[in-house]
Amino acid sequence: MSPSLRVVNYHLTPASHTGLYDREFAALAARYAPVREDDLAEYLTTGRWPMGRAGVIPVFYNGYRNNFDVARPLLEKHGLIGWFMAVTGFTDCPDLDKTNFATARNISVDAAEYSDGRHSLSWDELRTLDRTHVVASHTRSHSRVSLDDPVRLEHEILGAQNDFVRELGHPVRSFSWLFGGKYGENPAADAMVDRAGYEFLFSNLAVQRLAVTPR
Repeated sequence: MSPSLRVVNYHLTPASHTGLYDREFAALAARYAPVREDDLAEYLTTGRWPMGRAGVIPVFYNGYRNNFDVARPLLEKHGLIGWFMAVTGFTDCPDLDKTNFATARNISVDAAEYSDGRHSLSWDELRTLDRTHVVASHTRSHSRVSLDDPVRLEHEILGAQNDFVRELGHPVRSFSWLFGGKYGENPAADAMVDRAGYEFLFSNLAVQRLAVTPR
């Protein structure tokens, strides 16, 4: 059987499920190899898989604080690389406003989980993740691919990329929409994704390699 790629999606990773994630990550690590963006680029560009066994990409959507507190240590325990799709506006908004931000934008939070109100990843946590895992964009405000207002498209796609450049010191390479929209569904959105320089788009049923264009 030829090598393949498996993507496993997560959102909230509460501490109450630590044992479950520990078992899941152990099972994934026993069967699959960790994947970096350069590995994915080689595979999607050449069709050649750079490792001896299939790869796994655990993807964590929305940029939750418990992804850092709970999932990250377990990923590292089992030698996996997590891909963290952050909503930059969720990180940027004040802690006391995060629950309202989340409620208005289809982001689930457990209001009782963190007494200080900071339910999102901080930029310091994202910088830590950026060193050993993959940080990626899930738009600025948790938007879907059907968005057609040019000003909002620029805000959500290019604006999020600018946030990453400001805080991480470099653009991120991977992008995803709310509800997993594909490249090819909305030409205006596709053009802005291209303009922002994203290289990979994660949708519900595919990981697409995009033509990288200068920002």
